[in-house]
Amino acid sequence: MKLVFIILFFFAFGAHAQTANNFILKGNELYKKGDFKNAQIEYEKALQAEIKNATAQFNNGNALQKQGNFADAAKQFQGSSESTKDIPLKASSNYNQGVAEVKQKQLQEAVSSFKQSLRLNPSDVEARDNLQKALNELKKQDQKQKPKDNKQQEKKPQEQKKDNPLNKQQAENLLNQLRQEEKRLQEMQKQKIKQVRPEKDW
Repeated sequence: MKLVFIILFFFAFGAHAQTANNFILKGNELYKKGDFKNAQIEYEKALQAEIKNATAQFNNGNALQKQGNFADAAKQFQGSSESTKDIPLKASSNYNQGVAEVKQKQLQEAVSSFKQSLRLNPSDVEARDNLQKALNELKKQDQKQKPKDNKQQEKKPQEQKKDNPLNKQQAENLLNQLRQEEKRLQEMQKQKIKQVRPEKDW
């Protein structure tokens, strides 16, 4: 599974931002050493200094995810995406949110997160692959659920059968649209955040 981690960040103006950035630097050093718990503590200090610091939220999400706290990690990635206008960071936040949601078996939510990531960065092959995997898992779940739904309908005719989340044709159409968007958005991706991707595929 790809896990994106911001190593460098842009310094913001103001005393609170500078203090937050100092905590982020300390957290990054600890994270690189594999000390995810203490890295998380530093990122949380940064967020106390500047509550909507997108980089601190993003890196805090990674530290939480490394400790297996996927629910809180997903919230941090969502916050990071909402707090920034930086396209690469927003795309990475949505991607990592999808990863955390997959770990929680929240496949429908993960599909939405991967789709949003791909809209922002359609050249991300891993995000596209993970979207397809999540869609395939949803389809398997739906196929397993159908016999149960049919039995329930026989006993309780008033209950409606659940809708199929996304079929194969819809998934293929979505992926084709994203590929078409790729050329249009390539120019927007010139300014890349330096990242490491120590994990791959879920």
